[in-house]
Amino acid sequence: MKGSTLFQVLAILSVIGSVLSKECTNTPTQLSSHTFRYQLLKSQNETWKQEMFAHYHLIPTDDSAWSDLLPRKILRQEADELSWSMMYKKMKNPGSFKVGGDFLKEISLHDVRLDSDSIQGRAQETNLKYLLMLDVDNLVWSFRKTANLPTPGKPYGGWEAPDVELRGHFVGHYLSATAQMWASTHNDTLKEKMSAVVSALSSCQKKMGTGYLSAFPSELFDRFEAIKPVWAPYYTIHKILAGLLDQYTFANDAQALDMTTWMVEYFYNRVQNVIRTHTVERHWLSLNEETGGMNDVLYRLFAITGNPKHLLLAHLFDKPCFLGLLAVQADDISGFHANTHIPIVIGSQMRYEVTGDPLYKTISTFFMDIVNSSHSYATGGTSVSEFWSDPKRLASTLQTENEESCTTYNMLKVSRHLFRWTKEVAYADYYERALTNGVLGIQRGTEPGVMIYMLPQGRGVSKAVSYHKWGTPFNSFWCCYGTGIESFSKLGDSIYFEEEGSIPSLYIIQYVSSTLDWKSGKIVLNQKVIPVVSSDPYLRVTLTASSKEGSEQLSTLNLRIPIWTSSKGAKATLNAQNLDLPAPGSFLQVKWSGGDKLTLNLPISIRTEQIKGIFIR
Repeated sequence: MKGSTLFQVLAILSVIGSVLSKECTNTPTQLSSHTFRYQLLKSQNETWKQEMFAHYHLIPTDDSAWSDLLPRKILRQEADELSWSMMYKKMKNPGSFKVGGDFLKEISLHDVRLDSDSIQGRAQETNLKYLLMLDVDNLVWSFRKTANLPTPGKPYGGWEAPDVELRGHFVGHYLSATAQMWASTHNDTLKEKMSAVVSALSSCQKKMGTGYLSAFPSELFDRFEAIKPVWAPYYTIHKILAGLLDQYTFANDAQALDMTTWMVEYFYNRVQNVIRTHTVERHWLSLNEETGGMNDVLYRLFAITGNPKHLLLAHLFDKPCFLGLLAVQADDISGFHANTHIPIVIGSQMRYEVTGDPLYKTISTFFMDIVNSSHSYATGGTSVSEFWSDPKRLASTLQTENEESCTTYNMLKVSRHLFRWTKEVAYADYYERALTNGVLGIQRGTEPGVMIYMLPQGRGVSKAVSYHKWGTPFNSFWCCYGTGIESFSKLGDSIYFEEEGSIPSLYIIQYVSSTLDWKSGKIVLNQKVIPVVSSDPYLRVTLTASSKEGSEQLSTLNLRIPIWTSSKGAKATLNAQNLDLPAPGSFLQVKWSGGDKLTLNLPISIRTEQIKGIFIR
C-alpha cells in the first residue's frame, strides 16, 4: 500500500497528466493503454507486430496466451463486444476446464492449538491482547458517520482518521483477524467483540439501503471511475468483503455472508454501469489504481455461492496488463508497486482453483519463480520502497525501506497455494523462511499493537529509524498493521495439511509446538519443539499420537526435511527404531497410528548466501 505522502505526490502528478500516476506497466503511455494492447493483438501488420513484441520482450507466438487473459475472449468479436449483457450471458457457462481435485486440504484453525510457551504462541497471545484492546465504537466511527448514524466513541488516528481516504481498511482486516483468532483460540470475549462489529456494520449498510458499505462516501468511486485522483477505494472494499467472508467462513456468521453478497451486488451494478456508459476499456484503465485482492475475494465468494455474477465480476478484476506479462513469461515486473500486484496473482490462483484453467496455475508458478530467483533477499522478503527493482540487482538496494511486511504476508499466500497444488518441498521451505524472517519479527516483543512497516536490510540500519519507525496501537493503522494482525491470528494454518484416501495422509511442513485434532486420521497429535540454542545447534522435534475413541486407524505422516539441514548428523526414530532419512529438501514418509512416538533431530549450521546482484562501490 502506498503511503499517504507518496499518494499526495501522485495526486499532484495526476493534475499534470493522469497517465503518469495510473501506470500498469513500466513504459509510459504505450502499454498502459488497453486500446494499444488490443490493437497490437488484432493488427494484420506483421512487421509492426514483430517490432512491438521485440520492443516489449514478448514472444510473438505467445500473443494468444496473452489475449486469453482478456474477458473479451468469450465474446463475439462484433458490435456487441463490449455489451454487458453478452458478457453475462456467456459467463453463465464459464468453460469446460476440469477443476483440480488433487490439492492438499487445509487443516482448520479450529483443530490446531499453539503451545503458549512457543515463539508462535507468544506472538499469537500478544496479537490477541491487541485485538481485545480495540474499541468497537471507535473502529466503526467513520462507517456510522458515512451512514448518518449516531457516532459514539471517537475515531482512531493514522490511516483510520476521518480525513484519510483509505479509512475503513483496517476494520476489514480486523474482521478477518478476529475470525481467524477466534478459530485459533475460541476466546469468548473476542467472539462478542467481532460479532458487535459485524452488527454495527450491518446497521450502517441497512441505513444506506443500497448494499454499499464503507467508511467513506461512494463519491470516491465516482472519482475512481472517472480516472481522477483518489486513494485506492477498491483496496478498502476488498478488505471489508474479505473480513465479512472470513466471519462467515471461520465463525459461521450467516449475517456476514448476506452483507457480502449485498455489497457485491452493488459493485456488480457499478462496474456494469461503467462498461455500459463508457467501455470495458475505461474499467480496465481504472484498475491501474491499487484494488487489493478484489478478484481473490470474489472467486472465494463464487466458490460458496455458485453465482455466475460473482465469477464474472472476479474476472473483471483480473488485471490483464499485468497477468498478461506473466502469461508470456516475461520477467518485466521491475518498477511495479509490489503489493498492488501480488494480490492480483493470488486472485489468479483462486481462478485456477475454481475454474481449473491451467493458464492461471502457470502464471502463479512463473511469478513465484521470478520473485524468488530475481527479486528476493536472503530473508525471503521482496521490494525496496514498496517497488520491485531490476532483476538480480539487489545489492545496491539495501537500506531502511526494504521488504514491506504486506508483501511477505501476500507472498506467503502465493507459496501456500503452490505447495497445496504440487506438494513440492521448495514452496514449504520458502514459507518457513519468509514467515520466520518477515512476519515473526514485525512485533516489538510482547507489546500489543506495536508493529513495523518495513524490515531494513541495510548494514548498520535499524527498524527504529526507518521512515515509518515502530507504529503505535491507536494512531498508525497502516496497511501493514492490517496484514500484521491477520498474520498473527493464523499462525496455525500452515503447519499441517492433509490428503484424503483409503489411508489418510498428513503433511507437516513447519515444526511448531502445537496440538492437532486430526479428524481424518482419528488421532490427536502433539508436536513438541525444543527451542534452538547456540550450545545445541539442532532442531529437536518429538511427535506423539493418541487414538480417538479407541481407533487403531493407520495413517501416513510426511515430514519435511528442510533444505537448510544436513544429512550428516540428522536422525529420526519411530518408537526408538532408527529411520532412513531422505536428502534435505524432501519428505520423510512413515506409517503410524495411535500410541506411536517419532523423534526428529536436524542439525543447523551457519551458512552464507550470495545476494542477487553485485555491489556497486
